[in-house]
Amino acid sequence: MSLESLGWSSLLGRHITNDEKKLNRVPVRVIAQHRYKLVVHDGSREFEIPALGKWFREKHSIQPTVGDWLLFSQQDVSGTRLLPRETEIQRLVTARRTAQVIAANVDILLTVIACNDDFSESKFERYLALAEAAGVRAHVVFSKMDLNPNYAQIVERANPLLFDVNCTVVNCLNVDTLGEIRELFATNNTGLVVGASGVGKSTLTNSLVGESLQKTQQTRSKDDKGRHTTSARRLVQIPTGGLIIDVPGIRELALTGVAESLPRTFPDIETLALKCEYRDCAHDREPNCRVQAALQDGNLDGRRLTNYKRIRIQLSPAFTHASKEIEV
Repeated sequence: MSLESLGWSSLLGRHITNDEKKLNRVPVRVIAQHRYKLVVHDGSREFEIPALGKWFREKHSIQPTVGDWLLFSQQDVSGTRLLPRETEIQRLVTARRTAQVIAANVDILLTVIACNDDFSESKFERYLALAEAAGVRAHVVFSKMDLNPNYAQIVERANPLLFDVNCTVVNCLNVDTLGEIRELFATNNTGLVVGASGVGKSTLTNSLVGESLQKTQQTRSKDDKGRHTTSARRLVQIPTGGLIIDVPGIRELALTGVAESLPRTFPDIETLALKCEYRDCAHDREPNCRVQAALQDGNLDGRRLTNYKRIRIQLSPAFTHASKEIEV
């Protein structure tokens, strides 16, 4: 392994000052996170460092998480600092009503959708918006094709919502179906796997890595829902190149970032909105609203417009960070 295979680039290197280089401080990547310590890798070895108190003292302190890059000081561990993040993905901690970053410096968001009756267009759009707002490339993985002879019907329902987002239909247990996904990581990209419990996230990760990193369980037969099986987050290397982060099956993900528009997720609505008479049109009862006109003419789905409005509200600066949630 090397720093480059861990995802290091010259763009990240610009954050290191000349003084820090003279002090022989080295970049390390967080590959696992525990309550009182971090597991990091410097490209040649894996080791642990304490979770420093300075990361927790202030209310808005930025605490390292899986995928983060640190500038490590071997001579003085307390001098270790967190390098700026390129991207971050959050989840909502319901008990505290606060957002928690679960992964940093992610390049690709792999959304796993099972080919079954649980498919929801609105939920699907919110996953795509999550990737767009966070500045992360989206790729959809339709899993469990082997369990549903009519899996193509699910893909057909999703196709009108994909626009320029690519998708792959796989059997997560069959590595021969994962070639297209492996290609996504060819340039040492870091991917985060998200999706509801039981859709095959851990199985996909295990197949890509080539070993059983996470336990897997079958979905419940009574309702086809998944069981939570992944117990911890860890960044692992894919033998053919790239890295992947698997996360526990979580019920809420925060919509990260602030997006005034969503041209990749809702290009049809965004294009219509540009022709509205008022720039700040809410697409409700304003005169000469092209979005409402398309709705009345039957050229726009009411469900899609409602979901678009909800997501726009959640991505606005006025919407509280703790409430930016997406139910998965």
